[in-house]
Amino acid sequence: MSIVIRTELVTPEALVLSEEFMLVTAPGVEGYFGVMSGHAPFVTLLKPGVLSLGEDEDAKVFVVAGGFVEVMPDKMIILTERALPRDQITEQQIQSELKEAHLKLADPDLEPSASAFWQNRIEFAQVCQELLKKQLA
Repeated sequence: MSIVIRTELVTPEALVLSEEFMLVTAPGVEGYFGVMSGHAPFVTLLKPGVLSLGEDEDAKVFVVAGGFVEVMPDKMIILTERALPRDQITEQQIQSELKEAHLKLADPDLEPSASAFWQNRIEFAQVCQELLKKQLA
């Protein structure tokens, strides 16, 4: 049995990443969870949060906008609407997203499904903001 798990990170636009890692930590709707090779198969929902691929300072870190994860003993597939690498997060990007989302949510004619979309964008931006603060500390 391999000590690594093949991990694919997929957005609607592209296959963002396909690599092998010893450990993947993801933001499940019931809390963060870790996956290593040989893990029991399962499917779960993701919430907006930090996805860590690898360990310690060598980890590749993304903020994901929720989605789905399928775990198999030797492979993990992460499907998300959006995945932003840690090194692409800027305060300007965060403020722009928050401003746009708050403006959309203030619209009294906004459909409920659109409201959920924009609320998710706010949560995504807040996770980016928290991660950026940790980097600068």
